Amino acid sequence: MRNPCARTLAQRKLPVENRLGSGDFDPTSNKIKVMTMKVSKGLEFPVVALPGVGDIPAAGEDEKEAARVLYVAATRATQRLVMGVGGDSEFVERFYPRMSFLSPTVFTH
Repeated sequence: MRNPCARTLAQRKLPVENRLGSGDFDPTSNKIKVMTMKVSKGLEFPVVALPGVGDIPAAGEDEKEAARVLYVAATRATQRLVMGVGGDSEFVERFYPRMSFLSPTVFTH
């Protein structure tokens, strides 16, 4: 597995499916699905975890495009969204006050 997250989950003997593109995909499989935010477009999951949000946007990445892609990924969750926002990010600081209605266990800053 090329994705470090998927590799770590597999090493811990957790069932994982690493989606690299828009090819074959079984949404009913009882596995943790690992994919990029862009690849998640059009899919829905009961629980979505977005680690590393504090690192958005990446160096040289357009902030508006980063916000658009983050929105796409966040709206894949139908029941629960978990966002990892560690680090100092002006991007996160701007939208965090608007998320105050969320439980700290769901959105930890």
